[in-house]
Amino acid sequence: MSSFYKGFYMKAIIKDYFWITIAAIMTAVAVNFFFSSTGLAPGGITGLSIVCSSILHVEVSTMSLCISIPLLILSTIVLGKSFGIKTLYITLTSPLFMKIIPTIAITAPLQQIHPILELIVAGAIGGILVGGAIGIALNHDCATGGTDVIALLIQHVFQFLKLSMILFVLDGSVVIASGIITNSIFISIFSFLSLMVIIQTIRIVTEKKWTA
Repeated sequence: MSSFYKGFYMKAIIKDYFWITIAAIMTAVAVNFFFSSTGLAPGGITGLSIVCSSILHVEVSTMSLCISIPLLILSTIVLGKSFGIKTLYITLTSPLFMKIIPTIAITAPLQQIHPILELIVAGAIGGILVGGAIGIALNHDCATGGTDVIALLIQHVFQFLKLSMILFVLDGSVVIASGIITNSIFISIFSFLSLMVIIQTIRIVTEKKWTA
């Protein structure tokens, strides 16, 4: 390989990992600023970890790793080594950033205006962050280690299915679970609305190939 192609290859790798790191930070901010304090669990590794954390009383960051690692091993076997290495990176860095970034109930002051307003704002902003993170990861040939990995594995077998539809079904199940666990219809409704924001954001980011 010539020095030109080596340089081009290294730049591509650095660019990939830069954006994957940004995706990990976005996920951590969504959890620590918007979802943990409100109880919203709009699907994905984020929502699934929050639901399981509520049941097992384990930290969200730890739960995230417990869910992601088995999926990571399977995805590496099925989808390839490069995909697996990148997904491993974001799987490890997302919980790390969740520990580094402080948990702040940033939308709590909105409760003084109306509790529903807090859920709307948290669901919308958190949804944009998580959807953007998943979209960025997909654009750089990896996944965030949660239901997006499951969706990619399903699509690998059933190629006629759209990724967004698979994610909707998987994450919708997480939303229903979050409503049952919290025994709150409002949490379930606004988790679902946040999921809609996530799916739409993923679609926009992947179709426009932003950061690609």
